[in-house]
Amino acid sequence: MQNFQDKNTAISWDKDTVSANPSRPEQLDMLITLIEDGYQPGKTILDLGFGTGLVEEQIFRRIPAVQIVGVDASQAMMELAHPRLEAFKDQYVTVQHDLSQIAGLQLPERNYQFIFSVQTLHHLTDSQMQTAYGFIFSMLEAGGLFLLLDRIAVEKAALYDCYQSLWRRQDRVYGSQVAQGEGANFPEHQEIVRTRGDIPMGLERHLELLKQAGFEAACLHLQTNRALFAARKPTE
Repeated sequence: MQNFQDKNTAISWDKDTVSANPSRPEQLDMLITLIEDGYQPGKTILDLGFGTGLVEEQIFRRIPAVQIVGVDASQAMMELAHPRLEAFKDQYVTVQHDLSQIAGLQLPERNYQFIFSVQTLHHLTDSQMQTAYGFIFSMLEAGGLFLLLDRIAVEKAALYDCYQSLWRRQDRVYGSQVAQGEGANFPEHQEIVRTRGDIPMGLERHLELLKQAGFEAACLHLQTNRALFAARKPTE
């Protein structure tokens, strides 16, 4: 299991976020584009899974004067973010908190127009995810948008060879290392996911829980087991 509280783990992760997930740059650009096109000056963006500030660096360069509140459980990760974001130090604040206990999260009082999470919530159990979606819904302003970019579960053993084919294609196209890292067969894949400490949820379950929380939600982009969801809080 990855220990993101460990400084060396944080440094290693920060150096390479793509070789095991070559879809990340394109999907991340999509997520930031959605924020860029809709952001209203004076509003705040909440990042659940601030990490080392890689996403913030891109947002700050694309959206002048944006304000961000970033939440992460790992002090080691956030310490790497501060030098990276030195030029934008007046535009963000951080809160250290374990998202598995999100109900107790205390945030600055702001108008949160956007909330997003990148490759973070797959560590939560089903019940914790239900709580998280309820919390996110409550924190968003009316009409606000929640964006989730994350790993989802590979649920169909009979289709695992199809996933492998597309992972091998990614490796050929991008020079990545997805296929090997995901496992040679379905049982091996399940063991790798378990050992990593991940608890990814299926696509349909995500949509079901988002709807239960009160959102209008859809999956906007899917690349094998990496998905970008958008969920809108109704205005009424």
